[in-house]
Amino acid sequence: MIQSGVTTGTPSKILFDAGVYFNGVEFNEKVAPTEEAVKAALVGATQEGGSVTITPEFFDIPADGVLVPVAELKKKIGEKAQIETSFLELKAEHVKNQVIGKLSASTDSNYDVITSDEHLRPGHFYEGFGYWGHLLDGREVIIHFKKALCTSGFTSENKTKTNTTFKGTFECHSDIEYGVTKLPYAIFIRKAEGWKAVNADEVATA
Repeated sequence: MIQSGVTTGTPSKILFDAGVYFNGVEFNEKVAPTEEAVKAALVGATQEGGSVTITPEFFDIPADGVLVPVAELKKKIGEKAQIETSFLELKAEHVKNQVIGKLSASTDSNYDVITSDEHLRPGHFYEGFGYWGHLLDGREVIIHFKKALCTSGFTSENKTKTNTTFKGTFECHSDIEYGVTKLPYAIFIRKAEGWKAVNADEVATA
């Protein structure tokens, strides 16, 4: 009687622990970021981990008489990819990006000052944003966005006898250079003999 799907290969396929998040690492969908590059680009400490969601968008052709989803009548028409996490560290640069604001200094130069910006500017995007984690056997898993925009805004809940966290939702964006029909993200899963980039729809069978 088969009672479990666990095999001898199961431990090497389990993603374990919270991992870390980075920003400012050059994006290349065929070249994985190095550990040194990620260490130099850590966004900061997190609490309670985070999540990654990549969701394709579909359209079903509404043909008369068709009462169920039909593979040949379904078309992919877009996609959405996002990373959500809660940061422990309050950083002026990140607050500026969360509120879509301007960062300057106070008159006496003793404070960073964030004020509203009426426009979304290139500097509000995170360039080369991503996640670095490990499988149970120690091999790396990396999720890398070429561009990300914090779409959740800035929220601060301050309570007695506990620390504050700053939650963020970071949505992957393309640009004119990359193209307007698919998102610039890459998922890297380390093989024993080296790195391999896989598509999101291949992860389940990797």
